[in-house]
Amino acid sequence: MRLNYNNIPSAKFAIKIYVEEAKMPTIKNLLINHDEDVRAIILTKWGINANVELAGRQLQSSIATILQEGVIAEIIQSLPNEARRAFHALVDSEGKMPWSQFSRQYGDIRVMGIAKRERLHPEREPVSIAEILWYSGLIGRAFFDAKPEPREFVYIPEEICSLFNQPADTIQPLGKELVPPKGSSAKLAQDTIVDDICSMLAGLRMGMKIEVIQPLRGVFNHAQLSQLLWGMKLIDKKGTLNLDAVQEHLTKPRETAQFEILQTWLKNRTFIEMAYLPDLHFEGNLKVNTIQIRQRIIDLLDPIPPDTWWNLPAFIQDVKINNPEVLRVAGEIDTWYVSDRQSGALLRGFEHWDEVEGAFLHFFVSTILFGLGLSDLLVDRKSGEIYGFRWTDRKALLNNPPDHPIREDIGKFYTLAQANLCISAECARTLRYQVARFCKWKGLRRNEYQYQITPRSLQAAQQQGLQVPQLIGLLKKHLTQAPAPGLYQALQRFETKNVFANVTSQVLLRIGDNAVAKTLTQSDLKKYIIEELNPTTFIIDRKGIEHFQAKLTELGYLCQIDG
Repeated sequence: MRLNYNNIPSAKFAIKIYVEEAKMPTIKNLLINHDEDVRAIILTKWGINANVELAGRQLQSSIATILQEGVIAEIIQSLPNEARRAFHALVDSEGKMPWSQFSRQYGDIRVMGIAKRERLHPEREPVSIAEILWYSGLIGRAFFDAKPEPREFVYIPEEICSLFNQPADTIQPLGKELVPPKGSSAKLAQDTIVDDICSMLAGLRMGMKIEVIQPLRGVFNHAQLSQLLWGMKLIDKKGTLNLDAVQEHLTKPRETAQFEILQTWLKNRTFIEMAYLPDLHFEGNLKVNTIQIRQRIIDLLDPIPPDTWWNLPAFIQDVKINNPEVLRVAGEIDTWYVSDRQSGALLRGFEHWDEVEGAFLHFFVSTILFGLGLSDLLVDRKSGEIYGFRWTDRKALLNNPPDHPIREDIGKFYTLAQANLCISAECARTLRYQVARFCKWKGLRRNEYQYQITPRSLQAAQQQGLQVPQLIGLLKKHLTQAPAPGLYQALQRFETKNVFANVTSQVLLRIGDNAVAKTLTQSDLKKYIIEELNPTTFIIDRKGIEHFQAKLTELGYLCQIDG
């Protein structure tokens, strides 16, 4: 279960005690600083009389008993998976963590008095992982001495923390760390999927067919991007744009847009990763819960420490040993019809695990996570073989929106000769979306999108209700360098008089004899003469080339056809 941590007011009831950094508050400290009703909730959950005197020996005796009998361990074991992982993450941090960091990852604790708690029962219906641990009595809050000044921390009481010197229940990452081998290099993941979605939206707005929209910077193809667009409700099943949703998406900061993309991917039932495996074909009407499969793999990858290269083959091998049912569960490993696209061989049974699940895990990390900007890859420079991977900082967006997203508008936007426009991927996506609709798309060069303003592109824009003054306004407002000479004048001339130069390729016929030329103009070949430039030079229709060659030969002239 994924809990929503957003829009929860910050708690104002942190324990106002200062603790030496080397010591941890005790269970008694934790209970004393709780309101009476919260203390009763915790003690009752622990199986202790809620009316026990805090200052008496009975409390200390009861605490010692539940610790010895494993009551606390049972409570921890019964926690939801995410809450248990959060608890052990805190254990691994020596039992404490800055509250600001903890609350960003695991949510806040709502501020409420006794009456509100009696009405809402947060111990039964928590809204965050933090609340689950708080009302279980497993964590408290206190100000610890820290440099340069005391800071508020979340902590595990000393007696509970001592139970976990080397916690057996901590989820250990599968696989092993990787020391980059000689001849390897890092292939860094980018957030190019944000740009590709912008390109898709601009292309669709211009009436392009989805499958021809280019350039795409990332690894996802048109079908995969279309699934994400549909999941984000930017298009309907027919590919028609939801213009209000498009505007809202494009105006979001880049990190927020990527958070939205990732959340859509996590919850998307129609984005079926295994359908995009290049070498495998899944046959039949398979009932696949792609959300569960996706989350299952992320849970296996989650314990891998950040900023650490991880051996991909070793990870896949450990999954095979410890969690083999990562894709096909129970009897599905023998009932699914999976075949090799090249050989047609049927891959049923556990003996083909490497070719199916192993290939799927490799694809999931190296293509899906990489394409989403979540994993960097370590590759051999010569062969391209993938040795390993590591989480990027964007992993945090799988659970929480960015704290302080930065808006774009820092990239270069300039013009070149021939009415070419260059716009950096670092520019605001709304700007590129608008500019693209006025232009012919030329491609991508060194992280810059290249477009060209042509009479035909302006006419197409006018058919969509766009006007040239809008383009002029965009250029004047956003160009980071002076425009190419004459560009504004050319645009204004087109707007006011619909005047533009027309460069075409024509077939030119030159004859050195006036009499022969006159004979041609009086023959039935006259219909192929488009324009007479002078008595011996004509522009002719391509369809008449062979006819002119035959007639000239008949009149005693050889005919040289260039090109």
